[in-house]
Amino acid sequence: MTSSQPDYNFKVLLLGSAAVGKTSLVQKFVHDRFDSSYLMTIGMEPSEKHVNLKDGTKVALSIWDLAGQDRFRFIRPTFYKGAKAALLVFDLTRSTTLKDIRKWDKEFIDNCGSKVVKILVGNKEDLQKEKAISESECEDMNSKTKSKMYFNTSALSGKHVNEAFLKIAELLVKHAREME
Repeated sequence: MTSSQPDYNFKVLLLGSAAVGKTSLVQKFVHDRFDSSYLMTIGMEPSEKHVNLKDGTKVALSIWDLAGQDRFRFIRPTFYKGAKAALLVFDLTRSTTLKDIRKWDKEFIDNCGSKVVKILVGNKEDLQKEKAISESECEDMNSKTKSKMYFNTSALSGKHVNEAFLKIAELLVKHAREME
């Protein structure tokens, strides 16, 4: 990436239950690496990546990985300020994490309003033998949360990780241009 100024700066949240792979997705996207050891996020972990969209638009994504453990729910609202988008992340091998997406979606809207951009992300696609959630359940949740898109990703292999983040950037630019 060049050091030229971005055309847009956006704050994007990664929301979802503990151990769904939010940190791994960020690490794969920002640093192109995967660490199989689980380290719980305490509070929030920020990252930044500049991307160039197909049309040449330069976007700076400030990516905030919010802790999924319930004990952090009281401090999370401070991290929502200024966020325009979220990746709602669940673990394809644990059906409870998909059910929890409704709670995360509500928390996001309660803190950021309804004019936000959301993408639903089912992570751990590489664990096909342990998959506990059907495509129709994922599509149903995508509809219920009014997410713009749904991706199955694998932070391990990198499958659809870049696509999910680039899509959120494209949607944010489109939304910003409509508001101009």
